[in-house]
Amino acid sequence: MKSLEIRKKFFDFFTQHGHTLVPSSSLIPADDPTLLFANAGMNQFKDVFLGKEKRSYTRAVSIQKCVRAGGKHNDLDNVGFTRRHLTFFEMMGNFSFGDYFKKEAIQFAWNFLTKEMGLPADKLYPTVFEQDDEAYNLWHTIIGVPKERIYRLGASDNFWQMGDTGPCGPCSEILMDLGPEFGCGKKTCAPGCSCDRYFEIWNLVFMQFNRQPDGTDLPLSQTGVDTGMGLERLTLAVQKVGSVFETDLFTPIIKKIEQLTGIIYKDQDVKVKGAFNVLADHIRSSSMIIADGAYPSNEGRGYVVRKIIRRAALFSQKLSDKPLLSDLVPIVVKELGSIYPELRDAQDRIIALIDQEIEQFSSNLVRGQTVLNRYMSENTKKQITGAEAFTLYDTYGFPLELTRVIAEEAGFIVDIAGFEQEMEQQRIRSGKKSNYVQEELHLDDTTTEFTGYQELYTSSPIQALIVDNVRVQSAEKGRVVWIIPKHSPFYVECGGQIGDHGTVTIKNHTAQVTQLRTFNNAIGIEITAPTTLSCGDIIIQEVAKKHRANIMKNHTATHLLQAALVEILGTGIKQSGSLVHPEYLRFDFTYHKQLSPEEISKIERRVNEMIMENIIVTTHETTYQQALDKGVTAFFGDKYNPDSVRVVEVPGFSAELCGGTHVRATGDIGLFKITDISALSAGNRRIIAVTGPHAVQLFQESYITIKELCTLFKVKPHELMTAVIKQQDQCKQAQQQARALKKQLISLNLPQWLASAETINGLSIVLLELQGYGLDDLRMLAQELQTHKPGLYCIFNSEGNKTAFIISLHSSLAQKHSLEILKAFLQKSFKLRGGGTKTLLQGGGPLLPRGWEETLRTWLQAHI
Repeated sequence: MKSLEIRKKFFDFFTQHGHTLVPSSSLIPADDPTLLFANAGMNQFKDVFLGKEKRSYTRAVSIQKCVRAGGKHNDLDNVGFTRRHLTFFEMMGNFSFGDYFKKEAIQFAWNFLTKEMGLPADKLYPTVFEQDDEAYNLWHTIIGVPKERIYRLGASDNFWQMGDTGPCGPCSEILMDLGPEFGCGKKTCAPGCSCDRYFEIWNLVFMQFNRQPDGTDLPLSQTGVDTGMGLERLTLAVQKVGSVFETDLFTPIIKKIEQLTGIIYKDQDVKVKGAFNVLADHIRSSSMIIADGAYPSNEGRGYVVRKIIRRAALFSQKLSDKPLLSDLVPIVVKELGSIYPELRDAQDRIIALIDQEIEQFSSNLVRGQTVLNRYMSENTKKQITGAEAFTLYDTYGFPLELTRVIAEEAGFIVDIAGFEQEMEQQRIRSGKKSNYVQEELHLDDTTTEFTGYQELYTSSPIQALIVDNVRVQSAEKGRVVWIIPKHSPFYVECGGQIGDHGTVTIKNHTAQVTQLRTFNNAIGIEITAPTTLSCGDIIIQEVAKKHRANIMKNHTATHLLQAALVEILGTGIKQSGSLVHPEYLRFDFTYHKQLSPEEISKIERRVNEMIMENIIVTTHETTYQQALDKGVTAFFGDKYNPDSVRVVEVPGFSAELCGGTHVRATGDIGLFKITDISALSAGNRRIIAVTGPHAVQLFQESYITIKELCTLFKVKPHELMTAVIKQQDQCKQAQQQARALKKQLISLNLPQWLASAETINGLSIVLLELQGYGLDDLRMLAQELQTHKPGLYCIFNSEGNKTAFIISLHSSLAQKHSLEILKAFLQKSFKLRGGGTKTLLQGGGPLLPRGWEETLRTWLQAHI
């Protein structure tokens, strides 16, 4: 049975049993800072289990793409050398939100595995939490599993919790006996043993408790079921192969590596097979992560991508002298592109980013390996210290995992604790500290209706008041207070759009809004109370019209910009961040190369064409899936209600999921102009642009500047660039002539300056104060002096109210004399600052005081 058929059977089985098929969420978690990547099927249902979110269904089935290569769930070191560990995998799961519980979950799992998948019942072993008599009895009495094949295990194996507090509950796992040839050989080997014989296929989590801070477990008002089964593991069991890498999920990649290297996988030893496995797994994970909008960097999830690619590059060397990884991308796209279309759109970007990352790493790899080999050759304790591992990481870009791989192959261990200490010291030195966040006040019983789509002026009663993070019934005049109205036109910063400005009027007293925020589903407005306030009082809220209007222009222009980027640069473009400000818009996006002037011009022209067409901007609500089916753009970092999303559409050009405020028609934007394009990192770029009045202001300022330059150069606008280039060439020629004259002048004066040399404590010293020389000239003079007579040369140029200086010491004298103490003297006595090397100091400061020469000479006599 092929993996595609397994997918289909899984979905069909559970949809026939009343489950709603829910697509996989992005690998980039939406609004969940606790996760680098989605690592379980339940991630996207977290708020449903917590009771913070309601769905239109109570049963769900999904196959969630997951990555475990960093943080708490990190399988990276094991990948390639076990039969089951992967960095990227697909988790099959069925879920119940207050619907069925243990009995049905166990029946569903057993029937699917034995009847749909045809796995032998006598090879399946259920495990339950040691105190869960209910699950134990269900397996025995309902399913009919003999008691001797049901194992009770402790909390470390069979109890799940979301965190230190919150929803938790016992688990029941289903293990498959692969046979004694896969075991540890011990007579005591049984489910719960760490060997590979009893292979976990499915984990059924029964959420029935709410763990309290004191460790007690209170029953949940609504129980739930969360199950997880690795598609790769199930495919291994169904296809009866020895490891996940022998399933049809990986064999196309393995075959491609064979073609590229001429090495036959099945004929190799464990180490070479391991290299094949690493490449096969890592190309899937890096491709999937990049397709979802992440890219290699030095922090967070970007660093995980970097680690994966660099580890693959290291293992690639064991198979070929040529890089292999990017050549495998088309195979991943071919195999998974029909399931995850984002792979097809991102193929070129994935290849470009992988090639860039490997090229960047290749030189560091050679140098880093040389350094690591030196560490090992000088070490008799067979240990790489934490400091050495950190140097490799910090200087040569060697992730710790790579150092461990190379070291362990040579029989060395790495001091992981020491490395972590070095990392912590670096964080302290760089000033990165943990930010204390005050526990938020939740208003679960209060909701504010947002009226800002329709109006900028709203009257509403006060529902709640908050002072110093405490809910109160009234607030005195002069207190800083959060007002929670029943209705509000104020937009709170969200989705990149900054919050509104405005005023609140109470009992004929008006106060400026100082902050806006949300309290769960309620809008909070911070003001300094202009009079005594009480719950129930009527307030009048008024949004600053000009501020909002400019934000709306920039927000709609951002949608037009994204559509134009996709149209001109390709569907691989993904938004990676944005800021909608009243003065400008900022748009970050994934793209693997620099934009050409022609592309920038096309993008600007396309956006302005849409503005000039004055297209009516429409909004409507639909379900998340219906929106995606129609090609509506969703931003991977946002969280969407699957039952109701808001679509903002410029018909025929742009359609995005968005909760922000927008213009009535594109013509209201007026004008669009890109002001800056920069590279944030490899594969990630930023556009800054202006619209409306700010674009007009920029146009006017630019026009005035061009007009003045045309008058100055006495040319027409289209001739201005040529005139400027000609002027630059003339300036360069004049500078070259001046430099040649300076050089002649130095040659003429050199004998005189050499003659002024005096000997202090056996050292030839010249002290000069000049005018009209730059630092380059002074440096050239110092070199000429050193050529004729090695010594110490202190050369100053006084110009206006400033001094520049060069201090030159011949290299043959650097061992005996130090410029550091001279630098300290210059700073203390003359307030001159600078830096340099053991043989050259340069810098500047205020004019030298009268008598400076004698002061410096006296100091040199005492200290040289």
